Amino acid sequence: MQLFEKLIEYPDAERRVLDSTYQLPVEETPLGEALGLVLARDLRATVDSPPFDNSAVDGYAVRSADAEVGRTFPVVDEAPAGRPAQKSVGEGEAIKIFTGGVIPDGADAVVMVENTSGWGESFELKKAASPGQNIRDAGQDARTGSEILRAGTEVGAPEIALAATQGYGTLPVYRRPKVVVLSTGTELVEPGTRDLAPGEIFDSNSYAIVAQSREAGADASRLYAASDDAQTLRAAIEEALETADVVVTSGGVSVGEKDLVKSTLLDLGVEQVFWGVKFKPGKPLFYGKRDETRFFGLPGNPVSAMVCFDLFVRPALMGMMGREDRKRPRIRVYFEEDVVNKFGRMHAMRVSLRKTEKGWLASSVGAQGSGLVSSLTRADALALIGPESEGVRAGEPAEAIVLREERLL
Repeated sequence: MQLFEKLIEYPDAERRVLDSTYQLPVEETPLGEALGLVLARDLRATVDSPPFDNSAVDGYAVRSADAEVGRTFPVVDEAPAGRPAQKSVGEGEAIKIFTGGVIPDGADAVVMVENTSGWGESFELKKAASPGQNIRDAGQDARTGSEILRAGTEVGAPEIALAATQGYGTLPVYRRPKVVVLSTGTELVEPGTRDLAPGEIFDSNSYAIVAQSREAGADASRLYAASDDAQTLRAAIEEALETADVVVTSGGVSVGEKDLVKSTLLDLGVEQVFWGVKFKPGKPLFYGKRDETRFFGLPGNPVSAMVCFDLFVRPALMGMMGREDRKRPRIRVYFEEDVVNKFGRMHAMRVSLRKTEKGWLASSVGAQGSGLVSSLTRADALALIGPESEGVRAGEPAEAIVLREERLL
């Protein structure tokens, strides 16, 4: 039987993961696929935006000097978006124009159709106009050569829109990490395939870890659920190490006779960074590396696996993509009752949050067993209890890692 050589503290484990995280190569990624990725270099405007003076409304382009209430204007041309008018605006004349249409020569204002007698070959003006009214000036949003987005910016919908206005079809971003997820254990059954036999469980961990990886922005997939057979396990891990930036397993990293993952990893040339953390849930966490591939051996219990992913794997993935917000937000919380820690190690307690006059009130979601998946559906945060103390007294501040950031709003 293997034994943990030395358990390290949670902050030390977190530091070792982040210190060994590297940024992935930069790729020119199609605009439509860059959501959630991070710009690797500054973007500059290629054209003035908008590229020409255009109308902000549907109406008539006129000379403001002529725009007196009650005056009747003949309509001499029209300027729909994408087709400039052929004529210019003369004294007392108007050109029908639509939103985005090029402002005709001679005009310096646009009157909304609502402020006229309506559409027609002529109209009566019901509200005076001033110079520049309802006109969007060329270069109002960006000037050619100006910086529009900085390196390190996370690409969201507004950033995609801005880049598109400048004609960028691709963006220079750090590519998504490729994550391969393996679950180990002959007791695992693929959900939806058949009923369980005695001693079997449905494989939930690999689905959860893939979902967490994709939430973090990674390109994640399940290779297959490996059995406890040593050769089968070795072949699965070797294939994953060859194809992924990050390999994640759940189970098989504890000290039992059937926990073969760690020994297999070492045999395949994976360098152990640490094995075993003074942390609950997640004591048997393994972290190693082989060349540029990083390996996380998560515990087999579902809650332990998901919590360890959030606290260790997720920051690594975010760091690989150049994200500055690698860690989840942390806040100060308090409890209404004393909280006891009998574990002798840091306890990440699943709690719900409620804002009060005193701050954020944390309440246990109930039983804290590492197999109680339903508890995570009720948890807003992980309150860190210990390890230097045996608990937290009622009203005393404690640190918590926020899982559901929307609760902070």
